[in-house]
Amino acid sequence: MSLGEFFALTFTFGPAAAIPYGLTFLEPSIIFLTLLICYTLPVPAIIYILNKFEEKEDYKNRLINEAVFLTKKQIFELRKISDQVTKTFIDWWGDLGYDIALAVLSFLLGFLWGAFFAFIMKIPRKRAYIAIFFGNLFGLVVWFAISIGTLNVVDTRFFVVLMLFLSLYSFLYAKIREKRIIPIIVEKAERGIKKMRKRRKK
Repeated sequence: MSLGEFFALTFTFGPAAAIPYGLTFLEPSIIFLTLLICYTLPVPAIIYILNKFEEKEDYKNRLINEAVFLTKKQIFELRKISDQVTKTFIDWWGDLGYDIALAVLSFLLGFLWGAFFAFIMKIPRKRAYIAIFFGNLFGLVVWFAISIGTLNVVDTRFFVVLMLFLSLYSFLYAKIREKRIIPIIVEKAERGIKKMRKRRKK
């Protein structure tokens, strides 16, 4: 038993593995504070570094590329309305499923896997921070309560599978919703541009 192994579990398998191991040789309060710091402070830096690998593939580009695929339009046609498409998509909570999936993943496995998921899905940094923070915080409280016996779960393995299913369901919901609303947003934005052109002609 060592601090090295404790931190290795902290950053690879999350609170579900780190807390039970840490309780064998550390005080509960020390474990909670240590994990809270480990799961919150590095998140902004890690997501920033990951995003630096592909600066061109930002959030707006991901939506526009998806719109090109779904509407079969040329990318130059959609570049003119990219800002409007992005704003409307956010206003309609189009990424809500991704946010929930990110929070649940952080709840189960910790911030590293959450940050990697945020990078892959190009989730905006501010929303990623919020989802990971609350996922980690909720995970710490729940797994801590389970480990010390305050919260009795019938079967911990079943609970883990259930949370993984919730994360997968949220991800699939986001993909399905994305495919449904992006063509509607594009059509709405194009109608708006046509109306503006007509007004200018008058």
